[in-house]
Amino acid sequence: MNGVFLGKAVSRHYVAFVVTIVLCVGCTYLLNLLIKPSYQAEASLVANIGSTTNSGTYNEFLASQMLTKTYEKAIQSRYIADEVISRLGLKQTAYELLKTINVRTDPGTLVIMLYAKADDPKQAVEVANAFADSFIADSKQIVQNANVTLLDKADLQQASIPVSPKKTFNLALSVLIGLFAGLSVTVWLEKRQLSRKKARLRKIGVELPELSA
Repeated sequence: MNGVFLGKAVSRHYVAFVVTIVLCVGCTYLLNLLIKPSYQAEASLVANIGSTTNSGTYNEFLASQMLTKTYEKAIQSRYIADEVISRLGLKQTAYELLKTINVRTDPGTLVIMLYAKADDPKQAVEVANAFADSFIADSKQIVQNANVTLLDKADLQQASIPVSPKKTFNLALSVLIGLFAGLSVTVWLEKRQLSRKKARLRKIGVELPELSA
């Protein structure tokens, strides 16, 4: 298959080509409308080991980095989740609530990022802040000489932008899929038309000798 054949196929079956693209984009647009949006709130914490006279600054930094990984797991514990449920009066179980929570630490920093997803941006903000507050209140029970402070609270302005569905990305992807599908349809139609044409010519070629006789 070459470009000339492809160009002829599209020019002869451009209606099918356009309709295929419109169908792909239209279906994606409808799905974007039907899928319930999901919102994500983001809060950040800073954890570090308290200074002691027997440890250097670099050692304290390394210890604090190791501590953030411990806290990453601790924040996502059922104990903290149960406290959040009690604070907010949620009807979810701890397991269900923890599925909406994601905690991440970046290597080389002491910052702990806490993400909460929900169908409502206000609830996402409340859950993220409740996890942060509950963990800060209980952090001394894990490591007594560690300090955990709230760097940024989750706010409604940031959480009001839905994280899914990604409408622009989905529409752009549907255009690419539509182009590929449209080309495939036109090539199939062109090949089918050529096949029928060859079949008719072969039929005429067989019958001509009988007619001449």
